[in-house]
Order: sequence, then structure tokens, then C-alpha cells
Amino acid sequence: MGGFDRQRLFTALILAVMALFVASGLPPALRWRRQLRLLAIVGFLAALAAALAEIALWWSGHAL
Repeated sequence: MGGFDRQRLFTALILAVMALFVASGLPPALRWRRQLRLLAIVGFLAALAAALAEIALWWSGHAL
């Protein structure tokens, strides 16, 4: 997988996290608010971990 494809995947994950946060604030989603926010936080942490892992690989010279 090339660098451009990885960047597109990170972008998609970030957009999905933002959509979950927005959806958790909508009135029809009152019943699912806690679950949506939890999914958004988990998604954010996954994106953060993936980005930090890629940075660590880049610094070590073992970039994918």
C-alpha cells in the first residue's frame, strides 16, 4: 500500500469519527448517544495509534 492510500484511509477514519460525534448530538440519536460517543473515541484512539506507529516506522527508517 502506497503512502497516498494510507493517507486516504486516515482521512476516511477521521471523517467517520467526526460523523459519529456529530450524530451523537442529534436529537433522534438520544437513545444511542453514549454508544456513538464511545465508538467515536475508540475510532479516534485507533487513528492516533496508527498515525504514531507510522511516524515511529518513518523515524526508524523502516517506512512501509
